[in-house]
Amino acid sequence: MSRERLTYRFGPVEQRGLFGPIGAAQIAVMAFGAVGAIAIIDLAPSAAGALAAVVFVLTTAALAFAPLGRQTIAQWAPVCVSFAIRRITGRGRSRSEAPSRGVPAHLPRDAFGARLGAVGPDPPASLCGVRIVELDYRDRKIGALSELRGRRLTAALACRVVSFSLLDPDAQERRLSRWGLVLSGAAGTSVRRIQWIERTAPAQGDQLARWLHEERDPAIPLRGTPMIESYLELIGTTATVTQEHEILVAVQVDGRRVRERGPDGVVRALLEQTERIAVGLEAAEVAVLGALGAGQLARTLRTAFDPYARAELAGLEAADPERTGLAEAGAWPLGTDDGWERYRSDGALHSTYWIGAWPRIDVSPMFMDALLGRSSVVRTVAVTFEPLAAERSTREAEAAVTRDRADRELRARFGQSETARQRQAQEATLRREAELAAGHAEVRLAGFVTVSGRDPEELRRACAEVGEHAARARLELHRMYGQQADAFTFTLPLCRGLR
Repeated sequence: MSRERLTYRFGPVEQRGLFGPIGAAQIAVMAFGAVGAIAIIDLAPSAAGALAAVVFVLTTAALAFAPLGRQTIAQWAPVCVSFAIRRITGRGRSRSEAPSRGVPAHLPRDAFGARLGAVGPDPPASLCGVRIVELDYRDRKIGALSELRGRRLTAALACRVVSFSLLDPDAQERRLSRWGLVLSGAAGTSVRRIQWIERTAPAQGDQLARWLHEERDPAIPLRGTPMIESYLELIGTTATVTQEHEILVAVQVDGRRVRERGPDGVVRALLEQTERIAVGLEAAEVAVLGALGAGQLARTLRTAFDPYARAELAGLEAADPERTGLAEAGAWPLGTDDGWERYRSDGALHSTYWIGAWPRIDVSPMFMDALLGRSSVVRTVAVTFEPLAAERSTREAEAAVTRDRADRELRARFGQSETARQRQAQEATLRREAELAAGHAEVRLAGFVTVSGRDPEELRRACAEVGEHAARARLELHRMYGQQADAFTFTLPLCRGLR
C-alpha cells in the first residue's frame, strides 16, 4: 500500500512595517506631507491655501502608496538616487589597476634564478575588502574568502549530486530531511550563514570523448575495435553538450559568534564547522569533493565574472598540469560597468533576479527541477540561509501573531475586507508558531538567479528562457533594477543577500 507523498509549503514573504503593512519610508513621506500642508496653510490662510495643502497631501500620499512596477515611488527613490550618484560620479564603472602596477621581479646578479612576484589584487567596488586567503588544514591548504579584515571567513565545498529526479520519492524526502538537519544543526554555532550555488557554465563540447578516453580499459585499443568505433560514431552524431553543472556549498563564520578569542579563533571555527557540515552533507548522500583551495576559489570567481573564459583557463591547465587554479589577482575582472538592468564584467553581461515569491501551494521535493534541471543557457541559482536561534524565532513568531491580530482588528474597525493573501499570511504565521512550539528549527533565506550572455541579444534570450523555467517551478522572479552590481555578488560564494 503506497503512502501519501510528503509535500512542502512556503509561506508568503513577510512585508511588515512599523504600523502593519505601512513601512518607515511611507511614514516619512506622509509626515513630510503633513508638515508641508501645515506650512502652506500658515503661509496662505485662505481657501486657495487650503486647496494647495490638500493637493500637497494627496501628492505625497500618491508618492508613498501608489505602485510603480512592484514597488512604491518611495521605495524606488533610494534606488534611483543611489544609481544616479554612481553614474554621475563615475563609480558605476571600474577599471582594474592591476595591469598598470606591473609584476615585481627579483633579478640576482648572476642572472640565474630570476623570480616573478605576485600582482596585487584589485577587486571591483562591490567587493571592496574581500580577499582570498589560504588556511592550513591537516596536510593541505584550503582557500577562504576574508571580509572585515578576517573577522568573517567563508569556505566553499565542491559537491556532486546524482540526478535528484532519478531518485524514488522516499530517497528524495530522506535527502531533504537530512539537509534540514544540516541547517538546524548550524543554529547557535559560529556559523553565520550557509549558501548553496548551482550554476551552469559553457562546456568544452568533448566531455563524452574525454570520458571514453579516461574510462576505457587500457587493454582495448582506442581505434579498430567495433565497440569503440560504434561509440565514437554515436558521439559524432549526438548533439554537443553545451552546459556543465557545478554545485558549491559555502559556509560562513562570523568572529562575533566565536567563543575562542585570538587571531586564530575564527580560522579554527571555520575549519571545524566546514568539516562538520561536510559530514552532514555526506549523510544526506551528497558527494563532497573537498574544500576549494585558494587557486580553485580564484578560478571559481573568475569564471563567475566571465563564464566564457573557461576555455582559455582549460587550455592553460592542459599545458601546465601542475597549475592548481589562478592567483588572487586573476580572480577579479579588469573592467566592469553597472547598468540599470544588467552588469558587464569583462566579456560577459549579467542580469540578476531576486526570487520574490516561492510556491504558494503544496509542492513536491521536485518543484525546482524545472529551473535547476536541463538548461541551454549560462545561469547561476543561489540560495542563502541564516540559521536562527530558537529563542529569537519564538520571539519573532509571537510578535508576528500579535501584529496579525492587531491588523485584523484595525481592518474590521474601518470596515475593510480581508483578502485571500492576508488570510494566507495569517495562516502561515500560525503554522510557524505551531512548528516552533513542536521543536522545529527556523532559517531565514533569500534566493537569487544570475543569467549571463555574451551580448545584449543573447542575454535577452537567456533571461526569457530562465523566466519560463522559473514560472514552471512557480517561482516569481524580480529583476533587481538599479542595483545589479551588488546583486551579482549575491550569487558568488560569499553568503550575501540577507540583511
